[in-house]
Amino acid sequence: MKVQKKDKIQIKMLENRVLRYTLYSLTTSISAVFLSEIVYRGYLYVRENLWRRDASDDEIAEVIWTNELTQSCAGGHVLKTQSDGKGPTQPESPTNGMIENGHVAKLPSPSVSPTCQNRFCAAKNVGRLIALIDQARYTIDLAMYTFTSYDLSQAFLRAIRRGVSVRIISDNEMVYSSGSQIITLTKAGVPVRCPLTTMLMHHKFCLLDGPKRARLVLANINKTYDTKTVKGVVMSGSLNWTMQGFGGNWENIVISSNKQLVEQFEEEFQRMWLAFAPRTST
Repeated sequence: MKVQKKDKIQIKMLENRVLRYTLYSLTTSISAVFLSEIVYRGYLYVRENLWRRDASDDEIAEVIWTNELTQSCAGGHVLKTQSDGKGPTQPESPTNGMIENGHVAKLPSPSVSPTCQNRFCAAKNVGRLIALIDQARYTIDLAMYTFTSYDLSQAFLRAIRRGVSVRIISDNEMVYSSGSQIITLTKAGVPVRCPLTTMLMHHKFCLLDGPKRARLVLANINKTYDTKTVKGVVMSGSLNWTMQGFGGNWENIVISSNKQLVEQFEEEFQRMWLAFAPRTST
């Protein structure tokens, strides 16, 4: 009897040992599965968020201001004429500077004073917009009440030569105002639409590489929109693109690459573009 009881005890211990080893093996396997899943998820996160950063990761959030300090650097801007080849470049006369009789008569080219320390400098403000326009790859949509800036229109012409698709919405009276650069751009093939109403088209915003329209433009040439290299940007505020706007008023321009803002401006521009389409009478 004692032997049988002892055998039963040994069998029971063996069964418990087998059970423990089985449970240990299962626990180890489950832990390994969970651990491998955690490692895999971590790899995906690193790949998507660190290794494959796209252009939209570095969001633009800026404000351009023009105010009473915009002209404070005018005396330090030396506008230079082209050298005649016989000596060094000579400065222009004081009457050809920014200020005449206390008013903005001329804006210096954005390239003449890139190191100006005045954060409200008109040349730097224009230069910042030009830099963004020069980076546009696929589309530019402009809704502008008054547009007379020669430097900005030249940036648009450069974009057109790069193959960027440009559209403009403006006011049906101001589009023909003195010095309007919109007329110049229409001669370069830019389509322009205006509302045929007494209400003012008073917007002042510019949309660069809006994702929806960029995808349509690329689809026409059998290409896909690459978010890793393209960033939609909107520039909007109170400022008309004029000499007075950049150099003589209290104005602002908000510059943002926030996706939600870009999408909303893109939707409104497209809505206006369709609403202002020419209509033929029946």
